[in-house]
This record gives sequence, structure tokens and C-alpha cells, in this order.
Amino acid sequence: MSNNAKAGLIITGILIVVSAMVYLVLYGINREDLKTEIPLPSDEAARAYVLEHKLLTTVEEIRTEHPGGPNFKSLQGTDEAGKVKIVWLTGKDTKIKERGSILVEEGLTKEFMLAKLLKEKNIKESDLKDIFIAPYDYTSGRIIWFAKEKDIRGHVLSYDFKTGELLFEIFQDPTAWKL
Repeated sequence: MSNNAKAGLIITGILIVVSAMVYLVLYGINREDLKTEIPLPSDEAARAYVLEHKLLTTVEEIRTEHPGGPNFKSLQGTDEAGKVKIVWLTGKDTKIKERGSILVEEGLTKEFMLAKLLKEKNIKESDLKDIFIAPYDYTSGRIIWFAKEKDIRGHVLSYDFKTGELLFEIFQDPTAWKL
């Protein structure tokens, strides 16, 4: 084998090792926080989980939330004290993970947020595709009000659940400024 062939094999081997190391540093092995979509439990499994783990004593509403990034199974009901509480879950039916919970009374009401949207952004409730409370992401513990307009621009707003501070405002359609 010639020296050029040996050098080529050595360089190729080094590139493979370096690429593997970069991949592991960036993405790790089983790093859930970097996956773009984490599975969600079924409604039945989610209900059983919150009742069995005494996170809620009743479940009035179950919904799947997609607040522009992380996805959650949201369950709203009452806790042992009779207070309205929301719990967010992810995972498969056999491996459910709690992603946060909050008493609804700890933050701003939906009515307050609707008035704020009308006053500050001239967005009426009838113009909204959806408005709900959700975690900001999988790990920060921050809770937000998420609002999305019905229009073709995909106008999305996110407000801090407790303070009402605007956290971000985006248009999902990159050409929305032309409209």
C-alpha cells in the first residue's frame, strides 16, 4: 500500500471519529430536550396517569397542544383542594412524563388576555384560531398564554402567564409582510 493510500485512510478515519464526536456533543444519546417531537400519551392513558398520581381529582378537559414547538397533552380539572389546575404530559402510554402544572388562579384570566389582545393588537376573539395556557418549552418551567390568529399569515403571540409580558410575536408565513 502506498503512502498516499495510507494517509488517505488515516484522514478518513480521523474525519469519521471527529464527525461522530461532534454529533454526540450536539445531539447526545437519548437527549429528549433536543428532539423536535416527543410522543404524547393517549387521552385514556393521560387521564389514568393524573388520577393515579393524584395530580388531579377530576378531569374536565383533555387537549393536545402545539404551541409552535413542543407538543403537550393538557389535562384540566380540579386538585384535592378543589382548585382548577392544568397538568401537561408527554411520552408514550407506558412511559408518561409530567412537564408541568399550574393552578389557573395563579395567572391572568382568559378574559384579561382577550381584552389585552384587542387593546394592544386589535385582535378580537373571533379572529383567533386558538388561545390556551401551555409550558413555554420542555424544561424551563415557564408558563405562557399562547394565541394564534385564524388568518393566512399564521400570526402567533406568546405572553407570560403571570405578568402578561409579550414574550414573542411571529408570523409563521415568511411572506406575511407582503400581505
